[in-house]
Formats: sequence, structure tokens, C-alpha cells
Amino acid sequence: MEKLKHTKILFILMLISLALLVSGCEEKKNAEMMAKSTQEPFTEFYILGPEGTAENYPTEYVLGESGTVIVRITNHEQKPVNYTMEIRLEDTPLPLLPYQQHISLEDNETWEKAVTIIPPFEGTNMMLGFSLCNEDEKEVIEGDICLPYRDLHLWINVSQNLSENISTPLTAI
Repeated sequence: MEKLKHTKILFILMLISLALLVSGCEEKKNAEMMAKSTQEPFTEFYILGPEGTAENYPTEYVLGESGTVIVRITNHEQKPVNYTMEIRLEDTPLPLLPYQQHISLEDNETWEKAVTIIPPFEGTNMMLGFSLCNEDEKEVIEGDICLPYRDLHLWINVSQNLSENISTPLTAI
């Protein structure tokens, strides 16, 4: 009889412990969800040099030659987002491959790709702009030009290829 009484008490204590454990896990889950819902949604958008660091960006170009930057986009919008990226040199759009222009990311997903830049004209201290539009919250300002959700820029110089202008000296016959 005494043994049965101890077994019942032990069983009741185990049930109470299990109930407290479950409610503690549920409380922790609710706290994590509350913390996530109070976090401000945002998108990371930045460029890196060809070595994958925030330095040594290609800023000196020769007309007809290319340079490479790494573009990184991370979605922290708490929902899937469709982005459109555009690169412009002094307001002239530069061509991008379709997978570099239209980018779809799930929440907390990252897109990181090398992008090759080939400036189509010469100039000094020109703005090379990288714009990112959030297609779900797109603000069109004129035609199909959107107000960028995020934008970045580099100042670059593009010079004429001097080797094309050097003539080969004639040798005496």
C-alpha cells in the first residue's frame, strides 16, 4: 500500500514536471516569434571588390576592357521578395544577364555573384550606380524607371586604350 502511494506521488510529480517543461518551451517559442515580429524588415545590398572584400574596387578602366565587382543581396524582409537590379554609368543603363537583373529571394536567403562591368564610353569621375528595386514595393518615377529601394555607387575613370594609338616605328631599309 505504501509503495503504491509513493508511485502515485511520483507519477503526479512527473506529470507536473512535464507540463512545466512544455509550457516553458511554448513560452520560449512565443518569445522568439515576438522578437522576430518586432524586428524591422530590411535588405542588405552591397558590393565587394574582386577579392571578396570591401576594398580594391575597380575604379580605373580602359575603354573596351572589363572590371569585376561582387554584388551581395540578403533578404531580411520576413517574406519572399522579387528584386530588380540595375547598373548605370552616368544614367546610361549597362547590360546585365537576366539572372543578375531579376533576383528572387526567400526570407534570410543571400544572392552573391560576380558582375562584370564594361564601360561603353570614356570619362573621369563618373558615377557607376547600382540600384535595387523591391518589386513588391516598387515606386515608378517615369516610364519604367523605379525609385531605388537601395542604391550604391562607385566613382570611376575610363580612359582610351593608349596601345591602339601607338604607331610602330619604321626601320631603315
